Amino acid sequence: MKRSFKTLLLAGFMAMTMSMAVWAGDWQKGPDGWRYQEDDGSFYQDGWKWVGGKCYYFNARGICLTNTTTPDGHQVDKDGAWVVDGVVQTRQTEGVAGSGQSQAAGSGQSQAAGTAGAGQTQAAGAGVETLVVGTQDAGVPFAVSGLVFVTPYGFGKEASSAGDRLCFYNAERNGAILVRSEAITGAAQDPAYLEANSEPLLDGAMSQVGTPVAKTAKQFPSGTWYCYQYDKAQQLGLSGGSYVYARIKDARLQMITFSGDMSGGDPDQIMTDSVR
Repeated sequence: MKRSFKTLLLAGFMAMTMSMAVWAGDWQKGPDGWRYQEDDGSFYQDGWKWVGGKCYYFNARGICLTNTTTPDGHQVDKDGAWVVDGVVQTRQTEGVAGSGQSQAAGSGQSQAAGTAGAGQTQAAGAGVETLVVGTQDAGVPFAVSGLVFVTPYGFGKEASSAGDRLCFYNAERNGAILVRSEAITGAAQDPAYLEANSEPLLDGAMSQVGTPVAKTAKQFPSGTWYCYQYDKAQQLGLSGGSYVYARIKDARLQMITFSGDMSGGDPDQIMTDSVR
């Protein structure tokens, strides 16, 4: 029984960390043109999206516009890439995810954020989609499958993240908070065992990420969390260290990862103020 639950936890944890590493997507060719499919199966629509270092405009049906003027007055070339005076506008991205195609927009690389010419903040980063960072999201609560996370000041929610995974980025997009709450398959057989043995189970799961430089059990208004500190950011392709707060509650593996530059906010304070 113990071995079975440990295996389930490790499998669930690895699935979570794999999905945290890159926000993948893929180009899909249809009779009306190219569309970009998100990793959750949805298609991007109604605006701009950075893909593989270039910016593309998608209409209400999710079709990438090509060789035309976009509704907000910008030019895109025959491949759909945003151009200014005939020059394709590019930006640096980190990481590569998914497969692509050679004739239409992009190559399925990791996504970056921003809306060209739409007054949003743009900066390099990995795995970001349409995102407006500022004070407008501060204090806004978001439900994450059994958790409530209140947006910290200076962070904005990545537009398409929803359900059991929410991602928040700072304005520079060099710091991120990833909130996860995922059911452990088969845990309904004995949820009490999971919670009673959560620390050794989490230790085994977190070892799959790497060797933490520190581990501490911490008390917050939301309860007890185990904090694992790493000297390198393990998630989202960001540079710097990372803190992973993890626990098992109600047969769910709950994790809050602080990755990259967190100089604008202390992780412990955010856990105190933002997690319900």
